[in-house]
Amino acid sequence: MPLYTSPRTPLLKERRETAHNFQIALWRIEEDLSFFEQKFASHPEIKNENKKLQWFATRHLVNEMLGETTEIEKDEAGKPFLKNLSHHLSISHTPVFAAAMLSKVAEVGIDLEMVNPKVERIAHKFLREDEIKAIQVDEKIEKLILYWSAKEALYKLYGKAGIEFISQLLIEPFDLKLSGVLRAEIDGIEQPLKNLQVNYEFFDDHVLTYVAEG
Repeated sequence: MPLYTSPRTPLLKERRETAHNFQIALWRIEEDLSFFEQKFASHPEIKNENKKLQWFATRHLVNEMLGETTEIEKDEAGKPFLKNLSHHLSISHTPVFAAAMLSKVAEVGIDLEMVNPKVERIAHKFLREDEIKAIQVDEKIEKLILYWSAKEALYKLYGKAGIEFISQLLIEPFDLKLSGVLRAEIDGIEQPLKNLQVNYEFFDDHVLTYVAEG
């Protein structure tokens, strides 16, 4: 079942996974700044209006998911957290969508990327040369963007600086589909995280990835 519903519905879909007690949701950003500014007492010092819109949309989505007004802060490593709630949180956004993932019991990571050929330019930063060469030409852009997004979700789940994308965020080889699960692990840390499952879904020229610990 796809995560999203109608492109005319701002809150596209909310999904709950009871086994891990997490929920994820997407918001299609169709509003202007004035819609969000009136909902928030404090505003970010972001000059770029598109980035400011994404900032507001992500926080509005989290409030919609929780059913209450919250405040998102970041720790010393840049990992977001809720100021007055104990939920684990991960957020992501593009110019088109905002995404959020919440859990009361598990660390989580979510990432949202637009499918863009420019990903080839940075592939060497997150994949080994042999991994890049193993990708078929007709799947290259989609697989590269999926690898990148999945590793971003893993990085957000880990939530600490100093991780090496190529050697420590590891994903098993996979067949490309419109949606599926990637087997992954985070290695080279004090307590390696094994048997992680990164869920993914392609839609509307985007790919969404998300993962929960345990």
